[in-house]
Parts: sequence; structure tokens; C-alpha cells
Amino acid sequence: MVVLVALIFGLTGCRSDSSPAELADDSGSDGGTTVFDADQDGVPDNEDSCPTVASTGVDADADGVDDACDTDIGTSNDLDSDGILNSSDNCPDIANSDQANRDSDLFGDVCDTDADGDGVDDKVDNGDGSFSALAPSSGGDNCPLAPNDGQSDLDADSIGDACDTDTDGDTVADKADDGDGTFSVIDSTDGGDNCPLVANVSQEDADGDGVGDACENDGDSDGIPNGADNCPAIANPGQEDLDGDGIGDVCDSDVDGDGINNEDALGQSLDNCPRVANSDQSDTDGDGIGDACDLVNDAEYACGINGEQFTPLLANDSDLSAQASKDLSGCLLGFGLLCDVQSPGNVVDSDLSNVATMQNTDLLGLSTVTLRVATTTGFAYPGANALGVAFSESAQALQADLLGGDLIVRTRLNGEVQEESSGAGVLDLDLLGASGLLAGADTSFLVFQTEQRFDSVEIEFAPSLLSLLNEVNVHAVCASKTDVSVP
Repeated sequence: MVVLVALIFGLTGCRSDSSPAELADDSGSDGGTTVFDADQDGVPDNEDSCPTVASTGVDADADGVDDACDTDIGTSNDLDSDGILNSSDNCPDIANSDQANRDSDLFGDVCDTDADGDGVDDKVDNGDGSFSALAPSSGGDNCPLAPNDGQSDLDADSIGDACDTDTDGDTVADKADDGDGTFSVIDSTDGGDNCPLVANVSQEDADGDGVGDACENDGDSDGIPNGADNCPAIANPGQEDLDGDGIGDVCDSDVDGDGINNEDALGQSLDNCPRVANSDQSDTDGDGIGDACDLVNDAEYACGINGEQFTPLLANDSDLSAQASKDLSGCLLGFGLLCDVQSPGNVVDSDLSNVATMQNTDLLGLSTVTLRVATTTGFAYPGANALGVAFSESAQALQADLLGGDLIVRTRLNGEVQEESSGAGVLDLDLLGASGLLAGADTSFLVFQTEQRFDSVEIEFAPSLLSLLNEVNVHAVCASKTDVSVP
């Protein structure tokens, strides 16, 4: 009998897959050696706040009940109790009543892994609604709220030059912290460092010109003495040197050090990834952008409003409230049908079949017409992006205009030009042709890869004698609201 009972208890560990899961440890809910785990999430039922629903590990309102089954989550309008309704809160799970958002993206600083939007993370998402700071020694941003993708740190104090009030570490401040992620330069006449990039504690200035003796011999006036300057003839105060060869990027013929020069003697691009080392220059889709840096590599560019990564800039998008306008100041032939943008508002219309028509009959390239699409909420797109302009025209018809420089794409941030395609080759503009989809329909896309944040896009149309078109129809301008990585 004893043997039979032992056998029966032993068989309780062999249940069918439809039975509640059991964990073999000695903290069982039945007081024995068996622990039941009905939802099979690895948490014993007697310790699980959601015993019948797999736990997420997140408890946004810190009430001890996992969000997976917390009914309060669905009824609370302000999960983090910071006075900002969930629908408007840029960090709904973390209290931030000031809603500070340095890079103007979709996430507040306290829940943004890259608060300043410079492409260098300053914190890690723990996956449970909390974040941990990422130290510079571990690859974190040495200026979390001041954009500095180069991460230059002259005095090696783990505080980047962009946010270091004493850049050269000589105990004499060269700028003041304004408290909002920005800094103001302190002039030497106000006690600021007279050689902000060269350590000189005593601040000697023999000729009294406000420039310290330690940095007086500076041919390009960038604050770095000629003998220490990695580009002595071209101003580059940050001394950025991507490949670490001792030659600053602004004067380095091969910035990424892969053995392929950036451009030829005529200024034509040679390296298909000038800032990413790729000596083999592999280019799977043949678009002139190397695989190592191609954000849309041999893939369909899909733009839409049904979960696609790339979405159109629309007027009814609450994140953007995009607005379209036309600029005819470059028209030399007068207004009207010869040089105009018809229905510019259609490009931000939710009906993606509508078009804004850009017209320019000047084939001498003397007149330019511009269509501008801008966000109006303060939102800024991340820099690592693939901006797509959807046209009705075929790829073949657009090809001549692209190669002739008749179509130019430009980005701006707060009114300042950030990047601009030269239009002289596919290294700047990638013509995907009919491989692009706009809301499920084949569309010709011009794709412009960006590196800098932007809040507005301009499309400039200036037909030349080689152009096949004097009119183009633009459906939409698309971009990703989050960083795009190489596939």
C-alpha cells in the first residue's frame, strides 16, 4: 500500500499539457514539493498577482498587481499621477509633470533612451517601466541633454565638450550651464577662459587681445594651436576624427579610413558609405548607397497609416499637425500655371490618393518652385531616418530629373537647413521606382537618407533642358517617428 501511494504521488508530476503547469521547488502552494503555475509564466500561483494571465513584469501604478490583469490600468486617466492625462503624457508610466522633451520627439526625457536625440543612448530601458542611466564608460552619452554625436571630450573627464563648463579642464570656466540643456559662452572679458580648448590656468595674455598666449598661434582661429590642431588650416574646434588617424574629419580625404576616398578631384562621391567603413563597397540593391549604411537596403519602402514604420506627414496626425505651403519666390516667369504649386494642402491630406501638383515650364533651370511640409506641434523627427517623397510619375520619367539635379530634397530644424541632397547622383537621392508602396498602391519614391533631426521638409523643382517633365505630382512625404537602423 505504501508503495502504491508513493507511486500515485509520483505520477502527479506527469500531467498532460492542458493541466496547470507545476514548478518543482519547495515553496509550493500546497505545502509540499509541487508548485502550481496556471499561466505558465514562471511565477508560482501563490506568488503571482495575475495567476491566470502571464505577467508582463510591469506594474505601472505600483499597486502590487501586474499590468497584465490590473483593472485599474484601464480606468486610470493618469497612471503615473503626475497631473498629465495618459493621452497627453509623453511618459505615461513615469511621473514628469514638466513634460521636458529635449529632442522634441514622442518621448519625454525621463523615458527616452536618447534624450537629446543625437544617436547616443544615455539610459537603458529595463523593460519593467523603469530606466537606468548608461554611464559614458559603458558607451553612454557624455552629454545626455546636449546633442553631441561625436562625443568629443577634450579633458577626458567623462563630460562631453558640448556640456562641459570647463572644456579644457584648467579650472577656468568657458561657458555657463543655462539649466535646460543649453550653454552660454563666457567671454574672456567676463572672466571666461581666454583659451577654452587649451589648458592655461594662469591665463597669460601678453598682448592683451583677449586671446591667451597658449592658443595665440592658431591659423584657423578655432581655438586649437596649430601644433595640436588635427586640421590646422580648417576650423574644427571639436577636432572630430572618426577613424582616429590623427587627421580631422573636415580635412580627411578618407573619413572612415576604409581605403576609399570620400570623393574625387571634381567633388563627385566615391565612397558609398563615407562615414561607415566598408572597403568592399557592397551595394546589394544597386542604389549607390552601400549595404553598410543603407537604411532601405534591397527592401520595399512602405508608407502608410496601418502600422508601417514610415508614415506620411499629415494634418490630422496629433503628433505633428503637419502643414503644407508653397514658395514661389524662385519663380522668374511669374505666377500661375507656368510656375506654381497647385493644391499644396493635398500632400498632408489623409486621402493619400490626392496630390499637390508642382508646375514649372522654365527648362533653363532659372526658376525654382518649392513645396514645404512642416510639423506645427514642435515635434522633430529623429536624425537616423529615410525620408520618402511619393510621386505619381514613373521612375523612368523621374530619372532624368533626378540625375540632372532638377529635384532637390532639403530638411530644416527650427528654420535652419540641416541637410540637402545635391541632386547630382543617387548617393543623395535613392530612386526606388515602383518598389515603394503608399497605402498599398505602387508609387515612385525618392528616398533621402538623413543623419540630422528635422521638423520640416522641402522639395524643390527646377526643370532643365534634359528634363522630361515640367510637372510632378506629390502624394505625400513620409518618414519614421523613431530611429531607423540598417536592416
